[in-house]
Amino acid sequence: MVREVDIISYLPPILHEIKEIIAIANVEKPVLDGLWQQIEDTLNNQFVITTNETGANRYEKMLKLNVPETDTIETRRFRILTRYQEQAPYTNRVLKQLLDSLLGEGQYELERDVVAKTLSVKIELTVKGMFDAVVLMLERITPQNMVLTVQLRYNQHSTLGRYTHAQLVAFTHKQLREEVMP
Repeated sequence: MVREVDIISYLPPILHEIKEIIAIANVEKPVLDGLWQQIEDTLNNQFVITTNETGANRYEKMLKLNVPETDTIETRRFRILTRYQEQAPYTNRVLKQLLDSLLGEGQYELERDVVAKTLSVKIELTVKGMFDAVVLMLERITPQNMVLTVQLRYNQHSTLGRYTHAQLVAFTHKQLREEVMP
């Protein structure tokens, strides 16, 4: 909470010592604190980056997003931002700017082959919900005559977990991290 409500400080000093006035101020304080919190929440919910659960629910309802209940507020904010960032048709430069704004520079690899009509994006994400949101956004803005491939940039524990340590010893750290496992 940004603002601390102190009712007594608004009263003349002569009233600071009266028990009834202090009791009234103590009763009113939680109500005023709640009002200030509601005002602050209303202001924060106007912006996706600072929205809380209530604001995220409102955005998701407006955008008709189906969100799993297990998503964190950060994942939900990311999903909302991806929907607002969609713009079709797009140029290669606009796509790079879009991915930079959502994921950050250097957090993805983008390969486009105009002749073969393919678009390949490798994303460095560890949160499954964010990966799914990026895939949905790219599917919505990518032209239908292009083949879209979206992958995680590095192997995750879930990929390597099915191998034993004896099997993984044959690979270098770089191979384990960056190459497709057989």
